[in-house]
Amino acid sequence: MKTRLLVGGCAAILAGPALAQSSVTLYGSVDVGVDFVSNSQGKQLFQMSSGKRTPDRWGLLINEDLGGGNKAFARLESGFVTNTGAQINPTSFFNRDAYVGLSNDRWGSLSLGNINDYIYQYVGRMNNSVPGISSFYTPGNLDGLANTHALNNAVKYETINFHGFQAGVMNAFGNQAGNFSSGRQYSFGAQYASGPVMVGVAYTMSHNRTADIFGTFSLPSLLGQSLKQGTMFNASRYSTLAAGGSLSIGWFTPHVTYSSVKLENSEGSATLNNYQVGVNTNLAGNRAYVLGLSWDHSLFQGLVINQYNLFATDYLSKSTQVYAGVGVQRASGPGARAAQFGYQPSTTGSQTVARVGINHMF
Repeated sequence: MKTRLLVGGCAAILAGPALAQSSVTLYGSVDVGVDFVSNSQGKQLFQMSSGKRTPDRWGLLINEDLGGGNKAFARLESGFVTNTGAQINPTSFFNRDAYVGLSNDRWGSLSLGNINDYIYQYVGRMNNSVPGISSFYTPGNLDGLANTHALNNAVKYETINFHGFQAGVMNAFGNQAGNFSSGRQYSFGAQYASGPVMVGVAYTMSHNRTADIFGTFSLPSLLGQSLKQGTMFNASRYSTLAAGGSLSIGWFTPHVTYSSVKLENSEGSATLNNYQVGVNTNLAGNRAYVLGLSWDHSLFQGLVINQYNLFATDYLSKSTQVYAGVGVQRASGPGARAAQFGYQPSTTGSQTVARVGINHMF
């Protein structure tokens, strides 16, 4: 449930005498659970952690009706860690979203600030982690299907929703004098959502971006760069293409997602391909209980990673749910070590992560 803090307000708008109506909505999510990891750097691990079902966060959504089909809007959203109370990113308070914009009910919307790309917005909600747990994401979340890489200094345009279809494009400036490309990022995509059908496709390109290749795949080198724990791979070009779809058929919602991540530097390129497929089942024909099965298949530099996922959710209310999930990952290939997203790698090609938790959204 979202909480309305303020409604009302007067302002002169555009060219008319009407009164502007404004509102500020406080919202968020709190998620805590207990994990079991079969092999975390060679040892079994029991731990408490947060944000593994939906990210722990709070935010403010501001809307103002300017009249004549025009609106102003803004969003500020910050992530935190419930089990310690810490801010998730000590150097960025509103690390998840921070933007302001204008919209028109015929021409769409324009926003500026720190904004998530279209990979997350149009495709992220169809992958195996929704409504599972975060370890069901692809290896290392290098494709950005989870909200961990908003674009700074971004300008975003998005069309109106026209009979379920919507598209958009955005550019994030590198802000470096004399070099427009350095640090620049851009993204574009389209989606269709109507009735039981949901489809999305998106592309994002980043210049001069890093990736945790060693932490994800335990590779000691890539494209001429030596890697170790804490040393990131530097990509001169980092591009991601993602597409996904789902279809609700009675009690069942089968879904499929594909993503391709291409890392480039002066030595050449390396490509990670991810394939995901699964089905969510509304038990007893309602949404109070949901059971999900899914499979991830990833290929990178001779490594083959398969993960098999199972989750169950009891929706106690529209705001509160208790859940349990387990993912079993098997990695093969030269020096393969299993490593589910959000957890320390195994010392072998096998890793099992199980979790039970409670999530409340407001």
